[in-house]
Amino acid sequence: MRTGDTGLNLIKGYEGLRMAAHYAPNEQWTVGYGHTTTARHGMSVTEGDAERLLREDVKPIEQLISDTVRAPLNQNEHDALTSLIFNIGEENWNRSTVLRKLNAGDKIGAADAFEMWTKAFVNNELVSLDGLVRRRAAEKSLFLMPTDASLVVPSSDVSPAAECEPEFISDKVLAAKPAVDFHQIRENRKKALSPEERAARTRALFAATQALSGDPTKMIISKEEEYADMGITVGAVLAGLLALVMTVMGAVLLLGQEAPGVAERLGLSYERFATIFENLPMWLAAIGAAMCYFILYILVKRLSRHDLKRQRAQDVARLRIAE
Repeated sequence: MRTGDTGLNLIKGYEGLRMAAHYAPNEQWTVGYGHTTTARHGMSVTEGDAERLLREDVKPIEQLISDTVRAPLNQNEHDALTSLIFNIGEENWNRSTVLRKLNAGDKIGAADAFEMWTKAFVNNELVSLDGLVRRRAAEKSLFLMPTDASLVVPSSDVSPAAECEPEFISDKVLAAKPAVDFHQIRENRKKALSPEERAARTRALFAATQALSGDPTKMIISKEEEYADMGITVGAVLAGLLALVMTVMGAVLLLGQEAPGVAERLGLSYERFATIFENLPMWLAAIGAAMCYFILYILVKRLSRHDLKRQRAQDVARLRIAE
């Protein structure tokens, strides 16, 4: 199969026409439409010469496609591959995913693999280049374009999935996924573990064994259980602080009653004690109400924690019955 005018024009558009020889960044002289074989310093060509050189340059590529591609190709697919190979070279083509996918019968995968060849080294850093991205997009578009317009399948009945954005996972996909990915587990088992990872796994296995020997519901703590435990801790701390305040207040009053001289030296005069006694019922009521609230809060959290543990125990029992 020969390269058609569409393929040649695609190469011309992205190679550009150089009437005089140009020393490219890849340390090669180039002239015409990317011709390098006979290009040299001071060489110049006409537009007709550049056209002839281009047709000569694509002949080895056409033979390379014939020798390496086992899948049938239409004219547009052939022209797109010619443009790609013209740009990446024979060695890269022979090891490319595009060729591998084509020979496996996966033309859509081959078309997607065009987009892998969009990077080049700039200042020793591999970066995507605008020109390569645009050229690969044009080649991929030509590769996917049928030679007969009547073969174009309308896509109005099918909408793209939201999962086209890699960060998004819908409920439908989550529901379709297995609860346990045994394939991933088998792959992970094949990986070599470092000494630190082996030691960590040994400690985790020992802890799990100890937990299962008692109450299996204690082996795993859910987020809800963790939040309940935090609530119990916070409530206990606040209730303890209020009890401490009440204890200090009682100690101060006892000091004023049993050792008024010491209280006077500490700055607790009779007038201050009178003020304390006047407001004592209000303070005691406030502190008592706050303590009752936090104690009730602790009891509620404990009850919630107990319900979560009971539910966990029921789940473990169901699993054992299922096994």
